[in-house]
Amino acid sequence: MTTERRESKPLAESYKELPNDLQQLLPEANMSYYGSTDRMHCGPGEGGSKFEDSRVTNIFEVIAMRGDLPERVAERADDREALKAAGAPDSAFLPATKGPDAPAGLPEALYYKVEGVEGRLGIIQVSELPSDTKVLMSREKGKSDPEEKGYAPASLTVIRGAVEDMPKTDFATVIVGRSGGEAGSNEVWTVHPGAPIRPAMVKEHEWTSDLRSPEELKEGEKQAVRVMTVAELMEKAGLKPEDYVKLAPGDMEKTLEAYDVLG
Repeated sequence: MTTERRESKPLAESYKELPNDLQQLLPEANMSYYGSTDRMHCGPGEGGSKFEDSRVTNIFEVIAMRGDLPERVAERADDREALKAAGAPDSAFLPATKGPDAPAGLPEALYYKVEGVEGRLGIIQVSELPSDTKVLMSREKGKSDPEEKGYAPASLTVIRGAVEDMPKTDFATVIVGRSGGEAGSNEVWTVHPGAPIRPAMVKEHEWTSDLRSPEELKEGEKQAVRVMTVAELMEKAGLKPEDYVKLAPGDMEKTLEAYDVLG
């Protein structure tokens, strides 16, 4: 397959081209969130795994490859067993339909494998990193207030090396969830290359509450971030050797020039 990318198609244009039943899984109210997800996986810079497939210029083009999603979602059927066989741990999955003994408020989610989609995996286990490795702490998308719908905790990213150093994958994952269980509406939560391995997120502390996502910024405002070492995160945030953090190509110091780095 050629790796030459087509000219990027705007999300709004790709959305209009989707069948109506697929559009129903992508509420227009969530478009800013989908835009952040698209920049993370289809745009340049830090932010995790990247699509490299010549057919993919935005995340909606990946979703369009699974036209059977509405039918599978209605059946509460997914591809989690195939994704486990591809390397996803059991801990990566929420129940498709939760039982009567499930905790109140537990969401439900469905996981779909999109075969033949090329990408690079932007994730690394903490145990593989020296303790003095610098880690970028930022809120990549969503809301910073835990009480708001669309809240997203701060994420952790190591920036180093080149794209060619990142491991390859040949499939994507689409996750469709509903926050309130049976009472909630089904919505696409995310789309990304490779299997659903959850990277560590930072719970709210005094040093995360002032981190805003791009969608929360005023025009021209620099995004605030923090930088901590692996050792500091293990001490202050409970990061464990078996946890994963995001991995992005590039130079950390040069990357930080675009941000407001907080003390």
